[in-house]
Amino acid sequence: MGLIRYLRMQFMGKELLITGSCRSCGNCCRKINLEGAGGWLRSEKEFLEVVNDYPEYKRFIITGKDQQGFVQFSCTWLTDAGLCRDHENRLSLCKNFPDKSLHFCGGILPPGCGYSINEVRPFSRYLAEEVKERGKQ
Repeated sequence: MGLIRYLRMQFMGKELLITGSCRSCGNCCRKINLEGAGGWLRSEKEFLEVVNDYPEYKRFIITGKDQQGFVQFSCTWLTDAGLCRDHENRLSLCKNFPDKSLHFCGGILPPGCGYSINEVRPFSRYLAEEVKERGKQ
């Protein structure tokens, strides 16, 4: 699915734009998919291999699987107020949320999230077309 989205965007001359800001709802910390060396994790065994290489991932607990069969996690560092108990030292995957890869893997932003991910035509394309059009005159 991601490859199709990527190719369609390339064909249409679009790119992804992330707008908005965090509303501190904590929903992004409750249903997380994690990646390992072989892609998105599908089993507890794969998760334990990741934890072996990256002990800081012990903060995640398995909560189930999504419709695609990928393991879903929740972060144990999430407080009742929906905040990270060590926000300054959170993992890079947390700091980088939402990442554009979410769009390409078929994921969606959690309910209540203050961000949006949109396919847009970049301003540089509009500008290039206008310059080209004016050059013809």
